[in-house]
Amino acid sequence: MTADDLRVLAQSTDPEAVLALVGDELRVLPGFDVAGGQVVLTKIQLVEELGEDVTDVDAEVLAAGLTAKLAR
Repeated sequence: MTADDLRVLAQSTDPEAVLALVGDELRVLPGFDVAGGQVVLTKIQLVEELGEDVTDVDAEVLAAGLTAKLAR
């Protein structure tokens, strides 16, 4: 996972968008279209943690933490 993945989620116009792991690929999907994937982070969670404007540093730190969780 990269900070860019989080930026795509942050910039989504769908308030219920999610970042999901589908197979081996991370995708930003509409909230109700996870298609058997594993939800990694919702846009709501992202905004609650980092606010509306995601800085590069915040995105990098959060991406690293989520990558570590996925590796378990």
